[in-house]
Amino acid sequence: MLILAEPDGRLRLRDFRESDLDAYLAVRKGAAFGRHYAPEQMGADFCARLLAGFLAQQRRVPRRDWQLAIERIDDGALIGSVGLRGADDGEAEFGIELTETAWRQGYAREAARLMLAFGRERLACRRFRAHCAPGNVAMLLLAQRLGFDMQPLRDGRRLDLLLAA
Repeated sequence: MLILAEPDGRLRLRDFRESDLDAYLAVRKGAAFGRHYAPEQMGADFCARLLAGFLAQQRRVPRRDWQLAIERIDDGALIGSVGLRGADDGEAEFGIELTETAWRQGYAREAARLMLAFGRERLACRRFRAHCAPGNVAMLLLAQRLGFDMQPLRDGRRLDLLLAA
């Protein structure tokens, strides 16, 4: 099982477990969380399929997708997920989600930095891509703080973000 953490950090990133389903469902609840997702992406069945996909990623050889649970160290609470997908040829797609109760506390930035460092150091990634709904101001600010450059709207619905290591 992969586990990433900073020595003095507040979070650990770890592979998902089957037993995480209820906690992961709780992460994806809330009106503010759901405003950037289609309604069918907010239900229990969709969440269970996502978790099954994360578990399947862990078994693939070679592994190219790394969707990890974000867990608070002090209480063990699962507060989100962060991932690198399609890690190949020095490039990967980055994504992150946090439960509403964990917003505005620096957790997203801490988790993102850990995940991107893993991508650079262990997966030899030199470029990271991300996609963002134009109205997702928190993600846009996070991407800016992490050094991502915003690209023009590709399809009118998502902003493309790019970070070169």
